[in-house]
Amino acid sequence: MRKSKDRLLKDQNTILSDSFLEVCRDGKTNTLVRRRKMPIEDLVYSMINRKGLTLKLELRNYMKITHPGVEISKPGYLKQRMKLNPEAFKVLYQSHNKNFYQDAEVEPYTYKGYLVLAADGSDINIPTTAETVEKYGSASVRGGKPCAQIGLGCIYDVLNRFILDSSINKVKFYEMRVAQEQLSNIKDTIGDRYPYMVIMDRGYPSTPAFLKFIDDGIYFVARLKTSDYKAEQKALKSNDEDVEIALTKARRRNYIGKKEESTMMSRDFFSLRMVKVNFDNDTSEILATNLPRETFPEECFAEIYHMRWGIETAYEVLKDRLKIENFTGIKPTLIEQDINSTIYVSNLAEDIICDIEEEDKEHLKNDYKHTMQINRNLSIGLLKNDLIYILIETDENRKSELLQALYDEIRVNVVPIRPDRHYHRTKGQLAANFSNIHKRSF
Repeated sequence: MRKSKDRLLKDQNTILSDSFLEVCRDGKTNTLVRRRKMPIEDLVYSMINRKGLTLKLELRNYMKITHPGVEISKPGYLKQRMKLNPEAFKVLYQSHNKNFYQDAEVEPYTYKGYLVLAADGSDINIPTTAETVEKYGSASVRGGKPCAQIGLGCIYDVLNRFILDSSINKVKFYEMRVAQEQLSNIKDTIGDRYPYMVIMDRGYPSTPAFLKFIDDGIYFVARLKTSDYKAEQKALKSNDEDVEIALTKARRRNYIGKKEESTMMSRDFFSLRMVKVNFDNDTSEILATNLPRETFPEECFAEIYHMRWGIETAYEVLKDRLKIENFTGIKPTLIEQDINSTIYVSNLAEDIICDIEEEDKEHLKNDYKHTMQINRNLSIGLLKNDLIYILIETDENRKSELLQALYDEIRVNVVPIRPDRHYHRTKGQLAANFSNIHKRSF
């Protein structure tokens, strides 16, 4: 039992705690003091509950459920929102994650005893204003119309389906440097119970980062470009070799005067394991890693690298299922609040889904023609519709009944797992405004 119900209730206690209020205030002691029409818990609940409607209708629906007969104006609501530290939701989802990983009674999913993390970034389209372009940058080509975007960098647990850390950056950001900063703090969330590996795509490989990971005991698997360690790749005689990488003047030159210089000057060479992986479509890739060969032989790496796709699915959930790019307003504070609150809802939904799939594992595997899984899209819709009633319920027995009813309804909505299913891509074909095969759940 993964105990997602307990974690949801702990989240509510966190929201109501004095320590969370201090995070929300961000050091401003006179902020969010008076309990007006919308105190801090209502601000948080309203953002978790938002469905992408017009703000007036969002407020109308929220107040009708939580405070019947009371109205709040859009300016009044936004004025309160502007006082709220966007990092509060990051603290909230990290607290939820800690309650999972550091619970001795919970066994996270691992691969050969290792947590499997993935690092990747994604562009988030945001409202284009002079303020957002100045703060986050524009993705448009030189001379083109400005198009403001945020670069979102995440560390994701692909087996347990949690976003462990996220970073809101300018649209063009150094993904590896952000990943290094996030990984340096990851132990605060996952604790010391399990070792972990981090999987990275070909935009990440960096000699100083590899050296730092090796020194810090962080296991990694990174896909190399053909231009990375070109001579060493060309000299490979087998599919799995330990390669000595010489830190030549040419390799050090680009880091002179930068903070990576001391790392590059700390030695003259280092050893890197290179594994060539052959895929079913007659293509191959070379992966750089420091995983021990006795635990992870060559045959493991196609499966390991395939696991990285989980973070792509996580970004799809954020953008498509949870509509992360549908923002409350145009101010950077509101945008960052919406992003972090959406990540919290994503983690909560995945926690509940994993919990139910674990409980019903034998039923989902044996009682249908195909192995089944919980319908993620519908589960998110049910959570969005019912969560607010659970949060505002004061009677503990009634709250427990509502929670169980939500779980029972999610449990019966399943879809088949169809492995190795592929569709032909028709480039240039215009999509309809309202797809008949991909309806939204809220």
